[in-house]
Amino acid sequence: MPATARRQLDTTEDSVMSQGMQQSILDNNRLLDTLEFPVPAGELSRLSPLRSVISTASSFAVFHQAQQDIEISYQRIGFGQCGLVFAKPGRGFVVKVARPYFSDGLWEDFLSHLRLFRALSLHKNMECRIPRVYSYVSKDNEAWWDINQALLPPNSDFPLPSVALITERILPLPKVIRHALIDRFCPEGLREAAKSSPLNNDCLARIYLGRRRRPDAPPAPNFSLRNFNFCLDQMFELGLPVEEYARVMAGCLAIIHWQARMDGYDIEFVLGSDAEISYTTHITQSIGLDVEQLEQLPKHSDIEVLQRVNFQRRATRLWVLDFNLCNRFPMDDAFILKHEEELVNQLVLAFFENDPYYPLPLMEINVDKQLWSIFRNEYERKAGEILGTSKALSHLPVKFLDACVERERRKLEKGLGHGHRDFKE
Repeated sequence: MPATARRQLDTTEDSVMSQGMQQSILDNNRLLDTLEFPVPAGELSRLSPLRSVISTASSFAVFHQAQQDIEISYQRIGFGQCGLVFAKPGRGFVVKVARPYFSDGLWEDFLSHLRLFRALSLHKNMECRIPRVYSYVSKDNEAWWDINQALLPPNSDFPLPSVALITERILPLPKVIRHALIDRFCPEGLREAAKSSPLNNDCLARIYLGRRRRPDAPPAPNFSLRNFNFCLDQMFELGLPVEEYARVMAGCLAIIHWQARMDGYDIEFVLGSDAEISYTTHITQSIGLDVEQLEQLPKHSDIEVLQRVNFQRRATRLWVLDFNLCNRFPMDDAFILKHEEELVNQLVLAFFENDPYYPLPLMEINVDKQLWSIFRNEYERKAGEILGTSKALSHLPVKFLDACVERERRKLEKGLGHGHRDFKE
């Protein structure tokens, strides 16, 4: 199916809403009338289910909506092992620029990202999102760097040009959720400063279903919402749908392993937003021009590039990202069977060496045990759906899960604690 057709399907699916979802959106809009006031945890839980849409008049949304017609410099919004991430206010894309000596890592990120995007696109009801890939720019692309290099913030320790990966932007969580996180988890004396800090506007929450905070842990002295580590006990405290997160994460991991044939090493699962980029509104609304203005455009104008990102309608999503350390396996079943033991060992290694996104086996608390059961059942179900026509590999998903349980048992017997990582602290 052509890429343009896939984009139409992807976006129009979001517009088909049940009456229950429509009512949920109406309820959300009523709640947003209290944007400037603390949001009780019970109310926050109604704003956070996957796919819920929030209409917001926050400063972030209004500012970014206004910037769409202005040529403006990029702003640094994040960083990773292999690069820095820049965005233009009002634009629905980000540019990840490779650090010195990490160009090869960004290329691997690009290739693995493409492979997983293709795999996820085969599962139209998959609720975990992956950013669209728009372009890859070499350091020798003089035309691109001549236009864009001057727009990037000056950084004497970061020589340009480099190589760059351009993908869809994962928008931060809406203001109402950001402020609820601050009200609940930020030390009281830092709350107002945290709410007013522009750095906290770029809030993506890492969903740590495999970690609880220590009961005796002191409050963080430097509270930040940028790459917020959202632990399981915090999610329970706010009444968030952790079972749904576990189910969606498990389905995505099964697709990574058995559809994309990747180990998922060092990937991230975050809770963020996406703006409404859709073919569900009339063209005059989506590009902000009336019929008379459209008639004055040059013949064969590219209307697609004029489509506006509506930053003031935001949907909460679970996203998967960062693929530069993923190992890709051949798609050939014979290769997988020949290297079965090495493959399963690598999948187990990647499972535990990642940050603690996944629920863990052999936990003591009943709700944690239930989360692992949900995760395991959904992983098995989705993997079975994928491998239904490949009977030779059908035993491998269970073999992987059993190996995870056995590894956890050995580590616990050695007194190393839950989710011990051999190569990371």
